[in-house]
Amino acid sequence: MATMKPKERDRIVKAARRMYEGGLVAGTLGSIGVRTSSGAVAVTAVGSRLGFLQASDMVTLDDRGLASADPSRPPGSDSGMFFAVLSAQPSAGSVIRCYSPYATALAHKGFSALESSPGLFEHLGGVTCVPHYRPGTAGLAGAVAEALRESRVAIVEGQGPVIWGRDVDDAVDHAEALEAAAKVALLLQGGGVADA
Repeated sequence: MATMKPKERDRIVKAARRMYEGGLVAGTLGSIGVRTSSGAVAVTAVGSRLGFLQASDMVTLDDRGLASADPSRPPGSDSGMFFAVLSAQPSAGSVIRCYSPYATALAHKGFSALESSPGLFEHLGGVTCVPHYRPGTAGLAGAVAEALRESRVAIVEGQGPVIWGRDVDDAVDHAEALEAAAKVALLLQGGGVADA
């Protein structure tokens, strides 16, 4: 993990494992972006398995959001979005994208559950709904970055949540809280949520 200190690398690996073990990600679904102590942005590469993250799974971006060197694997499709969020939100030290079951179900079900149960989401620091954009596009990156100027969580229609935190642990904390709130919101809507 270029431009990262060993403590930074270890923290990211532990947070990624926590996301995997907590059911926030599965397989190669899910990604992480962080602002390193050197000020660079590092993101997970294409095909990274967060539950088993290794040094070769992180790619450092240059000041335009492109891979700063010739990495063994290219940055994941969320890299442009993460770079845009970290550029737009100075308080963010990390941005994560997860595919947790209940928060993703909200994104697919529509935003009515969020609107009908706003109290469930108040503690998250703001949740903004973002209309569907094709993954990996500049349109999605711009819309999510704009949403996360004022909110901690963006729920992308038909896709799932993008969350920023002061650091990667804070982002995962918010993802866990979002997942719990989403489960309750779906239960209140009669969403047929099975016991987890």
